Amino acid sequence: MTTLSGPSSPIAGNAGREGLVVQDLSKAYEGVWALDQVSLSVLPGQVVALAGHNGAGKSTLLRSLSGAERPDRGAIILDGVRKNFSHPSDAAAAGIACVYQELSLIDELTVAQNLFLGQERTHGGRLERRTMNDIADQLCDEFGIHARATDPVGALPVAQKQMVEVIRAVRRGSRYLLLDEPTTALEPTQIDHLLKIVRTLTREKDLGVLLVDHKLDEVFAVADYIVALSNGHLVLDGPAATVDRAAVVKAVVGEHPADGAVGDGEQTRSAAAGQPDRDLASRGQAPASESAVLVACNLRGPRLTDVSLQAHEGEILGVYGLVGSGRTRFLRTVYGAEPIISGTLSLDGRDYAPKRPGRAVKAGVAFVSEERKYDGLIPQLSARVNVVIPVLDRSRRFGLLNWRDLRQSADEALDAVAIRGDTSAPVSSLSGGNQQKALFARATLQAPRLLLLDEPTKGVDIGAKAEIYSIVSALAREKRVAVIVVSSEEEEILTLADRVTIFRLGFCDGSTYQTADLTVAKLRQLAWSDADELAHST
Repeated sequence: MTTLSGPSSPIAGNAGREGLVVQDLSKAYEGVWALDQVSLSVLPGQVVALAGHNGAGKSTLLRSLSGAERPDRGAIILDGVRKNFSHPSDAAAAGIACVYQELSLIDELTVAQNLFLGQERTHGGRLERRTMNDIADQLCDEFGIHARATDPVGALPVAQKQMVEVIRAVRRGSRYLLLDEPTTALEPTQIDHLLKIVRTLTREKDLGVLLVDHKLDEVFAVADYIVALSNGHLVLDGPAATVDRAAVVKAVVGEHPADGAVGDGEQTRSAAAGQPDRDLASRGQAPASESAVLVACNLRGPRLTDVSLQAHEGEILGVYGLVGSGRTRFLRTVYGAEPIISGTLSLDGRDYAPKRPGRAVKAGVAFVSEERKYDGLIPQLSARVNVVIPVLDRSRRFGLLNWRDLRQSADEALDAVAIRGDTSAPVSSLSGGNQQKALFARATLQAPRLLLLDEPTKGVDIGAKAEIYSIVSALAREKRVAVIVVSSEEEEILTLADRVTIFRLGFCDGSTYQTADLTVAKLRQLAWSDADELAHST
């Protein structure tokens, strides 16, 4: 039996008990440690809540435990036996299931088909559909899901899909359940139901649950034990009954060696200490309102409760917040991909209410989305064609396209962003950084008044990241474009943006902070402290 020792592990002093144990786990990407000697454990019948800022290492830890990543150092010990998972199927076979934010269900299949996928019941070479449907219906009833076995999963609300994923893990005999921000897309009543199910599973089924969650009301409602990561290090570890909210926030946002000030001068260093200075907000107000390109006033939409802000000509407005704060929802609403429930938008002083992205493009809005492979690029088409898609009408005469003009425009835009590779080949053949630069070439070719950027350097190397920063800065400074950038990377926000505004649980009041007055630690503190205050008061 291999056990951990020392006060920092919840399994310490419980030798002989079963448990999922992480011992000095380390994982690096391009020389940067995403996890650095992390040790923790989850016992059967126990909920361990895992908190941490964006990029703290939470997802890397879950991916290592679920077999999606192989750690560089350290050990994963399951019920006293050291494990080396090379694939998620290895972890699943050992009894570990992970429910990620991006669900793995197949929308085209029914609830029953998803629950039994790969483990179908047969008799005499034929599927026992009725038996599987009956079992699926029983499970839906047991877990309070308002769905039937024969319902297509794609027709279910997100909350129901999430529960189907949890049921599938339990039905397959999983003994340890890893939940990655499971309440992000849920309504309050749905959250209560999910947390109730989690408590039931741990108490009655003796499951061990590792729950990643940044909403402290939820953490303290369900957790037996709380741990926190910051910059890949374990910085808090204790029973929920002995840990208070302030300690969790302090652990997550506290300044560590890797959190050095991004701004310069004594003002920046002094801003890093203590509680957030609310006076920073008044010093961070935008230029005179007549330079505003986009104005949002009391905007409400799906997962947006009340958003007011302004983005100004020639400036880069950074938007920061925790997962589920509404950052991406806001960009998609401005781009016409999400409906406006109430409130107003104006663009260059005129009422603006796009019903679909095509109208946003015509109004002068360009959008670089977070997932270029999902809703950014058409992988089978060349970089040239991908770049000119939004501007085809400019080269159309008598219903015909002038492809010579389009190729010339595409080549000029691609050259401007210094793209490397064969631009006439499928864009999927380019590196991730060059694919991302193709999206920026497309945005530049649109000559937008407003540029929306959602995680603009996701999945690119350091060199491409620096080039993208130069492109964005040039668009703002030289072309006088108003830029709104959403990023989970604090350093990126503070490098690119002139001002920063904070989103909290779908809320933004328009207060802004000058990046020269901020550090990474202070930015985290603004998001965590205020999000907790808002959640605790509602």
